[in-house]
Formats: sequence, structure tokens, C-alpha cells
Amino acid sequence: MSIRSLRLRVAAYLLIPMAALALALAAGGTWFVDAFVTRAYDRVLAGSILSIAERLSVQDGHVTVDMPAAAFGMLSNSERDSIFYSVSADGEFVTGYKDLGLPATLPPLETLAYRDGVFLGQRVRIGAMLKPIYVTNHTALVQVAETTHGRDLLVRRMLTALTILGSTLAAIGVLLVWFAVQMGLTPLDRLRREVEQRRFDGRGAVPPFTVAGVPGEALPLVGALNELLRQLNHALAVMREFTADASHQLRTPVAILKTHLSLLDRQPPGSAAWNTSRADIAAAVDRLDHLIAQLLTLAAVEEGAARRPEPVTIDLARLARDATADFAGLALRRDIDLSFEALNHPSIRLEPLLLEEILRNLIDNAVRYTGPGGQVAVSVASAEAGGAVRIAVEDNGPGIPEAERERVFERFHRLDANRDREGSGLGLAIVRAFAEQLRATVTLSTGPGGRGLRAEIDLLPEPEPGGGPPMREGGTRNADEAYA
Repeated sequence: MSIRSLRLRVAAYLLIPMAALALALAAGGTWFVDAFVTRAYDRVLAGSILSIAERLSVQDGHVTVDMPAAAFGMLSNSERDSIFYSVSADGEFVTGYKDLGLPATLPPLETLAYRDGVFLGQRVRIGAMLKPIYVTNHTALVQVAETTHGRDLLVRRMLTALTILGSTLAAIGVLLVWFAVQMGLTPLDRLRREVEQRRFDGRGAVPPFTVAGVPGEALPLVGALNELLRQLNHALAVMREFTADASHQLRTPVAILKTHLSLLDRQPPGSAAWNTSRADIAAAVDRLDHLIAQLLTLAAVEEGAARRPEPVTIDLARLARDATADFAGLALRRDIDLSFEALNHPSIRLEPLLLEEILRNLIDNAVRYTGPGGQVAVSVASAEAGGAVRIAVEDNGPGIPEAERERVFERFHRLDANRDREGSGLGLAIVRAFAEQLRATVTLSTGPGGRGLRAEIDLLPEPEPGGGPPMREGGTRNADEAYA
């Protein structure tokens, strides 16, 4: 189960290692207390053994001991532990408790050794030392046993005190960790409150968040929020501009329709004025239909590339030829020579619908703005390297001044000389938007003979599925196909 609270998560990341460290300290403390108490009690036990060993003597060839009272007095304690002793020499019992038994292995001479055991149903700690009597060459084993009640009680008391101290420190540590987490996350709380206080009134841009006082760890978050706000403000600005321009462009054909419908009602059917008004209405409807179609196309472009169709391998010359053929009728009515030339037949992997829309808008602009008797030529040719392909649409019409060639890609931007002509000012904006989705570049230059306009589309193929190299097939073919 994931922890959704950042405070709890940070606190957990701090407290879990602290808990592991506390457990390690508890285990180490338990071992230390036990070892300390055992060493302290064993030292007293050793004093008793040495006191008895010093009173060993030999009489009539037998080892005897004058048991000192201090040997047992030093072992007395408030818990009244029981004390047992045993002295044996050369394997013969001398005095004490005969059932105390012998160690499994005798210790080295004059060396104290300790072991735990059970005597008379009680746990005891037994100390032993092998004492030589050098004058008579006798060796005596002195053993003293003490019950462990006092030891165990002292260990429990020390562990209880250690537990209380550890628990107190742990509680203080938890409070300090939580306080540190609270204070450390205060900048995020300020940022959260600042985000909550932001309100969008629909008029201006949403201001970015300030980075002053923001800790370094939160700077990437603030930067990402500011970048998101920048994109949002840009999208809102584009939407407002698009809405304003679209409403302005739609108002003109609608006004023409209303005016001529009013005039149509005043004229007798079939009269010259009635026919003129009807023709103007038909032209306004065509203009409105064309404008709405381009607005919808541009809206689809701005909706994003999330629903882009899958790229396929297409015959680029065939696609360009079919798109050119669709304008043969319009070119014929306008007395324009429309031609198509394919220097070769490259196959390229891309989205055909986007490229077709680019070509249709470029050819439509060329045909609409070229005067009667003019020429419009479409050509396709493969580049020499890199798999790139170039499509050119050129005409000998009025052209576009060099200073205006970048601005004509803006929405609804039209040259002053063309404002009286039909058109919406969206064609080249659509061309630029679709070209960006295709990773293509569109450049405008002067047409043939220093007249008109030449639009060039440089295409790079989409990579093959699976990361393979782009595919391009080339076949050489020279052809001129005239449609008007």
C-alpha cells in the first residue's frame, strides 16, 4: 500500500532507519548489560575463590583448608543468593559440597574459569581454580558456586532503565522528525496555497510562480508549473485571437448574405437585379463554405497530433498528380495553364492526408491569385541524399513581397493587394501547421523569371516501424501533364 501523504512518506523514510538503528542498539545494549553484570559478579566470585585458595595447607600428607569467613561474606547481597563451595585435592574430596561436581575440563594452574550450571534445582554460576601447593607437590581444585538471582535482578533493572531511556529518546526523536518534516515542507505548503489562490478570470494571462525562497529540490516542480502556465497562456492567447479573427471573417459573408437576401425579396424573380443578387448570394455561400472548411481543418490541426493516422508508404508522384488534377476544372474556368511534372517516382513513408491537404492549399492559392492566361506548375523530385523529397508549386502571378513571406503563414493575414479577392487567409497557416506535423519545411521564394511565387516542400520520410531506416524507392520518369 503506497503512502499518499508526502509528510508521512518522508517521516517513514526517516523513522524506519531510526527504528532499525534502535533495534540494533537494543540488541547491543542487552549484550553489554549482560556482559557487564556477569563480569562484575564474576570478579567478586574470583575474590572468594582466591581467599579460599590462600588458606590451603598440608597436614600429615593431606590437604586441609581453614575456611575464612570473608570468603563468603564478600558474596552476600540483598537478594540473599545461596553460596556453595567445594575443595578437592588430587582427585579426593576435601571439604564443601561433594555433589557440586567437577568441570568437564580442568583449568590451567592458577587460572580462574567460570561456567553456568544447575545445582539443587537452582541456576548457579560456578568459578573454579586449580591451585598448586609447591612444598608438597599437591594440587587442589577450589570451586565456589553462587545462585544467579542477584545477577538476573540487576540485569532486569538495568534493561528496564535502558528501555525507558530508549523509549523516551525514541519518542523525542519521533517528535523532532515530525517537526523537521513539517518545517522542511513549509515551502511546499506556501506553494500549494499560492496555487490554490490563483484564479483565472478569462481576460489576461496567468502569471508564473516566483522562484524566490523556493528550495532547490522544489525548483524543478516550480519550473514545470511555469512552463505549463506558459503553454496554457499561449494556447489561451491563440484561442482568443482565433475566435476574434474567425468571428470577424465570418461576419463578412453573413452580412453579404443578409443584404442580398433583403434585396432579393424586393426584386421580381428572373430580373437582372434578382439574378445579380442570387449570384452574389451563391458566391458568399461558397466563400462561407470554404472558410468554415478551413476553420475546421485548422481546429483539427490545433487539437494535437494525438490522433494522427499511421504513416504509410505512398507513391508521392501519384499523390501530387491526383491533387493537381482536382484543380483542373477551376484552372480551366480561370484560363490558367496548370501542369504537373514528376522527375521520378519516389516512394516515401508519411501521412498522406496531411500532405494532400498541404498540396491542395498551395495549388488552390496559386490558381486563385494567378490572373487569366497565367501558369501554375507542380513538380516532384527526390533529393540526392538523405531520402528527402521536394515538391514545388510555382506560378507567374503577382507573388508575395519578400518582407511579407513569413507573415503570410499567420492566420487571416492577407496582403493589402489581395483583400478584394476571395479567400480567408487560412490556407498558408494550415500549410505551416500540417508541415510541422510531417517534420517538413515550407519555403517561399520568387517564381520563374523573377515573377510570381515558388513554394517548396522538403519532406523527410517517417522511420519504418521497429526503428528501421526510412524507405525510398526511386524510378526515373520525365513527364509533363497539362490539365488546362
